[in-house]
Amino acid sequence: MAAAPLAKGKAASAQKDREGVVAVVQDEATLDAIRGALRDMRLDDRLDFETTLDGALQRLREGAGPRALVLDLSDSTAPIAEISAARNTGGSEFQIIAIGAVNDVALFRDLLSAGANDYLVKPVARDALGAALVKRTMTAEGAGGEELGQVIAFLGSRGGVGTTTTAVSCAWLLAEKRQERTVLLDLDLHFGTVALHLDTDPGNGLCEALEQPSRIDSLFIERSMIKVSDRLGILAAEAGISETLMVDAGAIDVLLYELRRKFSWVIVDLPRGVMPTQRVVLGAANRVVLLCERSLAGLRDTIRLQALLREHAPQAQIMLLEGACGDRGGVGKPEFEKAVGRSLDGILPYDTKSTAAAANIGKPLPEAAPRSPVVREIEKLTNTMAGPAAAPKRRLFGLMRA
Repeated sequence: MAAAPLAKGKAASAQKDREGVVAVVQDEATLDAIRGALRDMRLDDRLDFETTLDGALQRLREGAGPRALVLDLSDSTAPIAEISAARNTGGSEFQIIAIGAVNDVALFRDLLSAGANDYLVKPVARDALGAALVKRTMTAEGAGGEELGQVIAFLGSRGGVGTTTTAVSCAWLLAEKRQERTVLLDLDLHFGTVALHLDTDPGNGLCEALEQPSRIDSLFIERSMIKVSDRLGILAAEAGISETLMVDAGAIDVLLYELRRKFSWVIVDLPRGVMPTQRVVLGAANRVVLLCERSLAGLRDTIRLQALLREHAPQAQIMLLEGACGDRGGVGKPEFEKAVGRSLDGILPYDTKSTAAAANIGKPLPEAAPRSPVVREIEKLTNTMAGPAAAPKRRLFGLMRA
């Protein structure tokens, strides 16, 4: 965890050395237009071609990479998530020019808010593309005009490692202790337990939103969300076991964007099952908290999930925690860390008494058992994600003093 500032410093220094343009496009005509625009504007940038966004972002992670990205979103099911991933990886000085087939003002604004510097509609005019490529100084904030909230995805390598308990606890601490607007999104639509942890009825708004993305807007979210408090809301579902949901991956993209506009923190309880929506969530995540189990099966699945995250969440900071699941294993901590190729960022103590009591009364663990050793570790996790909490003001002779 302490290595984050150092990594950030290295990324910043690498950005200064960036030059050239990388294009992720689907057709030769658009690629020719980019070549022509560079010639017309007399830009000395080298043009490289990548078949996927992941390949382009890999160039950035390797150090000295391109200063600009031209990204074709024509066939993308999650354009906002892809722009967010590029912005999170490239930083504020990285230039992102999106290209698409849809001439839609709402989409244009959404992409700019997500971090794009410009959006051009096919067929792309060389002069417009050239003008976009010379706008080198625009930042993500300058492009969009609004700051979007952070997306934190919680994922367990095995069942029963405390993924939902940890996600709910972090969300509650952010909302109630830090007084920041927070939403909990439970994407286990059939068996999710976020609503149970908070003693609420999940409702059916989330299923409707994911099956009908055209209905998603701020008003629809306001009506569908269950308000736990003034600063904490949840979006969950309890679909029938025999009900097959036709979830549109693009709906998750739109939903996450709308939630990020309204909330400082979007906490996602992400089920382990491979879903079409999983890649979208991971692509939009600022951080992924991976809870693991030190068993042979847990080791295997932690390694597999790390590979998944490297592919689909290259922009995200990964935090690896040992879940609060007791001794289920047999794999020692040094052997486990050696096999996964990194040290654990934390260990959640096994406190079944406090956890069970909190679940039975429908309260988050930090509220039901604030002195539990598990809560102390979750508070450390929250502080790592959000930074140290502000010191409380002291009272002196009845007056507030900083």
